[in-house]
Amino acid sequence: MVSMKSIWYIARKIGFGQGAGFTRFMLGLAMVSIALSITIMILANAITNGFQNQITQKIYDFWGHIHISNGYTNKFFETDQIQLEDALIEEIEALDLRSMGASGPVESINGIIQYPVIIQHDGVLEGAITRSVDSTYRYDVMSRYIIDGSLDSFRREDRSVILSRSIQKRIDAQVGDQLILYFIKDEQQFPRRFRVQAIYNTGVMEYDDKIIFVRTEDIRGILGFDPGMFTSYEISLRNNEDIELYNDYLYQHVVPSKFFNFSIEELFPNIFEWVYMQETNETLIMVLLMIVSIINMITVFFILVMEKVQLIGLLKALGATNQHVRRIFILLAGRILFFGIVIGNGVALLLGFLQQKFQLITLNEAEYYISHVPIEFNFGFILLINGIVLIVCLVFMFLPALVISRIRPSRTLRFA
Repeated sequence: MVSMKSIWYIARKIGFGQGAGFTRFMLGLAMVSIALSITIMILANAITNGFQNQITQKIYDFWGHIHISNGYTNKFFETDQIQLEDALIEEIEALDLRSMGASGPVESINGIIQYPVIIQHDGVLEGAITRSVDSTYRYDVMSRYIIDGSLDSFRREDRSVILSRSIQKRIDAQVGDQLILYFIKDEQQFPRRFRVQAIYNTGVMEYDDKIIFVRTEDIRGILGFDPGMFTSYEISLRNNEDIELYNDYLYQHVVPSKFFNFSIEELFPNIFEWVYMQETNETLIMVLLMIVSIINMITVFFILVMEKVQLIGLLKALGATNQHVRRIFILLAGRILFFGIVIGNGVALLLGFLQQKFQLITLNEAEYYISHVPIEFNFGFILLINGIVLIVCLVFMFLPALVISRIRPSRTLRFA
């Protein structure tokens, strides 16, 4: 009777005992293969998460999650006026669909005025869209993207404007400069002087190339909007994943039929399609690396079994059963998988931490909406992928282990 202790001892000696040079090389090769696959899978998931979360969060921060306007046109801006009753605004602000499966309530609702203008500065003309904000706006969110100037000055001073870095470079303006905004209404021009108080940058060129911020009280008087009149309303949710649920509920039960509501994903479909396409790439990478890991492990252990065929014959001649011998090689495979997984996790976490801390790999922000490769680890996924790799590879290890049952001691020992 061969004990489990003896099986473990033999498995350890086969792989790492004295004189096992070739075997150590093959097992080391398998370990490196597993570690490399684990590293790439973890980093691929972390990068995909980073792109999805950070790019979409930029859009949600500046545009909210759901818009209400006069017409369902999905245009970048509306000029038609809209006013929601105070009772309706309060109903939307108090909306909480957690009983219907949402992860959080409505965070806020803000009226905004977006209007096309022409900017003039030192003889340079540039088209833009003003986006008005008032005292209830989420300035704590906006402050994350201010790269020059002061939000306090913008909020305090009349006729203040915040330019994007993209527009600021094109018109060669600096914080403190005065410029003229031309508003056109009813075929008449209304030029007004504004002072640049801050510069922002999101990296989303679809936004930065067009939008400048002004104060609602300044633009309302210029355009002749009555108090409470806006071009649209912006609803922000506590959790991004609730957009579809709240958008459908607002359409069916809350928003009057003369108005329309639509999600921000409908306004920027190309960006969101590009971001979510990364999930397909991630899945493809996972499947390919899993296949590579399995093939590498099977190949290595087929070679190992063939290389140790005389030892297998000797063990059988001494009374070991096929099951005992299979256990030896399965234990050896488990040990290699364990160390490969541990090393792969360590390397992935180290590389990810270095990228998070020092942003070693940079990107073209105009093309990728972000200036560096983003890393966001999902530790639940890491545990899951570790378990899947361990279990799947061990299951497939039974294929080379089945060869052991076909080895006959009388044949193998004859040539020893």
